[in-house]
Amino acid sequence: MRMKRTKRTKRTKRTKRTGPMSAVVLLSLAAAAGSACGGEKGQLMVVFQTDMSLPKDIDTVRIEATLDGSVVYDETFERLGSEGSILLPATLGFLTPDDPSQALRVRVIASRGGKDGVRLLREVLTTVPEGRTATLHMPIQFLCDGSAEVERDEQGNALRDAEGNVLVKNSCPEGQSCVAGSCVPREVDSRELPDYEAVAVFGGGAGDGDGLCFDTLQCFAGAASAPVDLEAFAADGTVCRAAAPSGDVNVALLTQGGGICGESACFVPLDAESDAGFRVEEGNVLRLPVEVCRRAQSGKLAGLAIAAAGEGQCRRKGTDLPTCGPWSALRGGESTEPDASAPVPVAVAQVHPVSLQVAAGGVTWIAGATFDGEGMAQEDGALKTAPVDGGEPLILGATQASPRDLAIDEVRQVAFWTNAEDGTLRVVPLAGGEPRVLLADLEQPEGLALSGDALAWTELWGGGVFRAQLSGSGAEVALGAPEELTPPGTAFSSPYRVASAGDTVCWTYQGTLGRTDGAVACRVGEASVTIAAEQLTPREIALDVDGEGSAAAVYWASFEGGSVFRADLSGAEAGAPEEIVSDQGQLNGLAVDEGHVYWTRRDAGTVVRMPKGGGEQEVLASGQARPGDIAVDEATVYWINEGSPDGSDGAPVKDGAVLKRAK
Repeated sequence: MRMKRTKRTKRTKRTKRTGPMSAVVLLSLAAAAGSACGGEKGQLMVVFQTDMSLPKDIDTVRIEATLDGSVVYDETFERLGSEGSILLPATLGFLTPDDPSQALRVRVIASRGGKDGVRLLREVLTTVPEGRTATLHMPIQFLCDGSAEVERDEQGNALRDAEGNVLVKNSCPEGQSCVAGSCVPREVDSRELPDYEAVAVFGGGAGDGDGLCFDTLQCFAGAASAPVDLEAFAADGTVCRAAAPSGDVNVALLTQGGGICGESACFVPLDAESDAGFRVEEGNVLRLPVEVCRRAQSGKLAGLAIAAAGEGQCRRKGTDLPTCGPWSALRGGESTEPDASAPVPVAVAQVHPVSLQVAAGGVTWIAGATFDGEGMAQEDGALKTAPVDGGEPLILGATQASPRDLAIDEVRQVAFWTNAEDGTLRVVPLAGGEPRVLLADLEQPEGLALSGDALAWTELWGGGVFRAQLSGSGAEVALGAPEELTPPGTAFSSPYRVASAGDTVCWTYQGTLGRTDGAVACRVGEASVTIAAEQLTPREIALDVDGEGSAAAVYWASFEGGSVFRADLSGAEAGAPEEIVSDQGQLNGLAVDEGHVYWTRRDAGTVVRMPKGGGEQEVLASGQARPGDIAVDEATVYWINEGSPDGSDGAPVKDGAVLKRAK
């Protein structure tokens, strides 16, 4: 992992522009109180911290406080992790009201993609103590991501309060709130809260930026990977444990995209000796929040990262040592960040991803299925999506049987995909929901492409290429009667990938491995024509689309032949095939934009581009783990790494990834 380290002392100017929560804000609650009950005034210091990466995981936080139902504080903080926004940890102080028995309710609502993109809710009901200052930690925790959602009416419209803020629904039962992924009573006895000490909040500092922070990437750079004990968890679902080496350790969750990401892994550091983090029990056993095992059991976590802590190592992470990052209010120490010239992960710890699309502000991909001892695909593939900036993926379709290709409809806000094993074509809303089967009994559906209202697909075993018209939207989208596109005059076998634009549909016939019996064909208007024959395993295909949305040229790649070809489609007849690149080994992905053609080399582990008009090749990324499908938008190149082959026992190595880099 190549990383750079930035001294935190360079952040002085930024720390001065932090907004009202960068230091203690004391709110007097006396105006909302009833008659005095005596006693010395006290304070409740609410501490806000996070184990996630801002703004990637969370970019907006709303904090609400009411005293016996009357609003005493309501602020929304946006652009977290960006210049000029508040920094964390932050504190918010409440003075004892005249009637100390009055209930103070504090709610923290964290969102991504603006305040309407609600991700989690933490709620506490307590009182402000008398005669002392107490500390109430209300961290924004990764394990509670997904603990809240926007309330909606029957038509799916967001419900809002008088100020226009969305109403937020708690996923926990009434009277409970999420802590470390579990629902616990929201009531907290302020008498049991610890006394407030700034050094225990601000990394040993006094709260003016002089404390230390925990450098997550540096501290876990040499960490060992360890699984949680899912066998024991299956026997007793109330306890989550893992084995640990002797001595002091730091522990982090290995996620698929949430938390603090380096070039090859994403970490959520856990606080030591904390019920919301980890505790070391007798026999070097780690006790973890139950949600850790739940997520690992469902395949959402890759495991744990465990690194030595103590003298000569990183300090042990605790609630007193916040994480370093652009969101950090602490200037002490250094912050490690990935090399800006290296690829950036959108998602990691994936199982053999096979296809991806970039649209609707996100990256959507297929995580491939594994195979049993008899070579049969198991129902463990998935369709996933994440914002283009990364973050924990949303699973749109789980338990899929050999999913193969996908298409995104930005107008209808849905994703389509093919399942080869069970012969289905499916659809699901991009925001999540119940997937539906649009067509069944297909003969190993493979490639998929969308142009306007026309959805086209190939059937590898059946040998046909089909197109059908879409209608409706969202959960009501429907597919009309399929039309088989007339094959070209010569018989070819195994149609593989397909691309479409305007009234043009082009596809590859893979043919027989090791033989030059593959082909490329297009349907232009009402006629199907052979673009190229005698091809050696042509698989990937892409269209060069002009400003009017019409196909100007078709590009394809020979997986075994190592060549990229092009044919012009702008004239009355298709142009002759041109070999524009040769000797490229195993070509596993292909994309085109206004100026370049891009491809991936599975054997060499490289991502390459070349000007469409010819010229010098440029390696955009090297050292990749079997790179495959590739896509581009205006500013960025995205690709998948299929990862390492399965182990000798057939178990998948979860090192596939979705990556990106600026053009």
